[in-house]
Amino acid sequence: MVAILEKEDLKRSILKRLVYSVGKDTDFAVPRDWCVALTLAVRERVLDRWMATTKRVYQQDVKRVYYLSMEFLIGRLLADTMLNLGMTDVCRAALADLGIDLDEILQEEPDAALGNGGLGRLAACFMDSMATLGIAAYGYGIRYEHGLFRQHIAEGWQIEEAEEWLIQGGNPWELHRSEVRYVVPFGGAADADAQGPERWQAAEEVIAIGNDMAIPGWQARHVNTLRLWSAKPHQTFDLSQFNVGNYLEAAAHEVLAETLSRVLYPDDSTPQGRELRLKQEYFFTSASLQDLVRRYLATHDDLG
Repeated sequence: MVAILEKEDLKRSILKRLVYSVGKDTDFAVPRDWCVALTLAVRERVLDRWMATTKRVYQQDVKRVYYLSMEFLIGRLLADTMLNLGMTDVCRAALADLGIDLDEILQEEPDAALGNGGLGRLAACFMDSMATLGIAAYGYGIRYEHGLFRQHIAEGWQIEEAEEWLIQGGNPWELHRSEVRYVVPFGGAADADAQGPERWQAAEEVIAIGNDMAIPGWQARHVNTLRLWSAKPHQTFDLSQFNVGNYLEAAAHEVLAETLSRVLYPDDSTPQGRELRLKQEYFFTSASLQDLVRRYLATHDDLG
């Protein structure tokens, strides 16, 4: 009886997400739509445990592990999350009642293009292991638009093409935290202040905005957080340049800022590429440090 009730509840969640989050009904939904609806229904069950974990960590004031990495090769999360929650069988049964095959749906989930090598896989394994062991941890990285690449061979040479993993409706696992934002300054010089010591005047400022993903451990008794930064311009779109026909100049600040979270490991064979890599590392390190210091000071009087 419990299993039947659980299945019926899950079916209602899937159908609700299909209609109210995806905007489709069962007559017109394609496999990708069902994948997103199932993901959101499963995510609901994770969020309850995520909130409980967060509250427990704050109440007990436990030490946290902060893991900063340029990449997190987390792969496809739906099958792993269902397994951690013990929901695989009930998800299969609920979808079968709706005339949908779970294995077909799982193929619709794109790989999260947030890493492409051993460093990223190691980081993902550490996050999974810490959640399973009940260790309070935060992962910090960059929300890449193109963290992986497609390839084809032309005349014996490998040709790389951008991987558009977010093009089909974004990442249903993430929660956009528009209120979690920090200014990351670049360049500039020290400027003497008549009222006191010299102050650093930045030549360029970029806004780092947080995007969170829940990382549940085995059986989801503990759920940690992966926070990924997207880069946005501090200086807004230049409407005056746009109105006189200088369209590229009007968007220049947006393009330069958003380049920081565009591609994982840009080609560093040029000075521009090497500068971009360094700025990426500084960007996410600065934002992460500002965030973890803010979190600590929210419950402590000082850093001592």
